[in-house]
Amino acid sequence: MPTSFILTFGGRISCLQCTAKSKRTGVQCRGLALKGKTKCRVHSGGTGPRTAEGKARSAAAPLVHGRETRKARAERSLGLARLAELDEVGRRAGVISGPRTRGPKPKASR
Repeated sequence: MPTSFILTFGGRISCLQCTAKSKRTGVQCRGLALKGKTKCRVHSGGTGPRTAEGKARSAAAPLVHGRETRKARAERSLGLARLAELDEVGRRAGVISGPRTRGPKPKASR
């Protein structure tokens, strides 16, 4: 695959162009490759943690995405597990009839 360079900062700096190509059009990405890499940051030029220490540090970091946190997910899963248990008890007692609800079982009940 031939490498091409892009001139930036008014033609004063020459940078390697990302070598990723579109699956649909076959056009090469016009982004700048990361230093020492052949891909831009969008096309996996940067990677996540590689060492065991880095992976553990990443796993321990707080996961926050809007209102989603590990704590909120665990609480929701526990609540769904309790509901699934109550549903099962109600079906055995004959209080609940009809089809079961669709979807995956909560992680806490597995």
